[in-house]
Amino acid sequence: MNPKISIIVPMYGVEKYLDKCIKSIQSQTIHDIEIILIDDGSPDRSGEIAETFAKSDERIRVIHQKNAGLGPARNTGMYVANGEYIGFVDSDDWVENGMFERLYRVAEEHNADIVVGGHCDWRDGKAIRVKKHPLAGRNVTEKSEIDEIRKNLYGRSIDDKETEAFPMSVWIAIYKRSMIVENSLKFENIISEDIIFNIAAYKCASSISFTGDTDYCYRNENQPSIMRTFSEKKLKKYEEYLRRLMESVGKEGDPDCLMRVKRASINICRLYVGQVANSSSSLKEKEAFISAYAHSRIIQECWKDYPIDKLPLQQRIFQKSVQSGHYKIALLLNCVRNLFKMH
Repeated sequence: MNPKISIIVPMYGVEKYLDKCIKSIQSQTIHDIEIILIDDGSPDRSGEIAETFAKSDERIRVIHQKNAGLGPARNTGMYVANGEYIGFVDSDDWVENGMFERLYRVAEEHNADIVVGGHCDWRDGKAIRVKKHPLAGRNVTEKSEIDEIRKNLYGRSIDDKETEAFPMSVWIAIYKRSMIVENSLKFENIISEDIIFNIAAYKCASSISFTGDTDYCYRNENQPSIMRTFSEKKLKKYEEYLRRLMESVGKEGDPDCLMRVKRASINICRLYVGQVANSSSSLKEKEAFISAYAHSRIIQECWKDYPIDKLPLQQRIFQKSVQSGHYKIALLLNCVRNLFKMH
């Protein structure tokens, strides 16, 4: 008999958090699971720690591979998985002990291809934010309804005034393995690989259920700034991601999806400027980084014909400052925004 769920955990440089992560999966109230730990060429003791756990729990399998990235590591896990469903846990996070049983029960009840829950943000040992899925309680089987929900994965619509982003992560969900295998679904080695994967998975699904559970615990610590070594590589990754989204949306033939991607590129601009602002680069270098983003061919293609005046006021002013070359103003607005966030 195959296990009910295969839980895939890619590992890289996480020895500090791994014990809590693995123990939280071992203690799941649904015992019939398979735990697949992927040592993605981790430079620390993550692989050794995983092997120690495997010796005392026959449900655990450890795979060691050269570093390939999060997406390819998950693909390795999916390739060897035997479960009826597949779930994912990031190795610096953990899960409440009833998470996978609750998701599996809903999957059984509705014969769902995908079951999606919510999560909690944790910082310094405290739950700082509970994020219930906005579609909690719904079971969707009509293709037209699934397609409408799937649009949210591309980004916000022009008129969307919501402040919370639509949940995109794969670690709040379980996926029927037969659906993954039959449709050759896999992760791409790209930033925001969860979004690209879910765009494909939702398209293949005949039934998707959403629960009100928030059992996934996301470690939202204040990470040290990665921008000390900020470079144009960051821009290239965003460009690659937006090209992939534009390629996907081109197959949709839906103007609404296209506008959602265009708006996503505007949201990424704010994220990018924030990362630049937090770097140790000089003001001149920061302006050069933002200029490179604003003059990127794929970014300009995304921005073309987007009705900026439809954006919320704060975003509108920020976007206009970037597009008009007033990069100091954009950096100042980012600073003001962060001050408001702190209060």
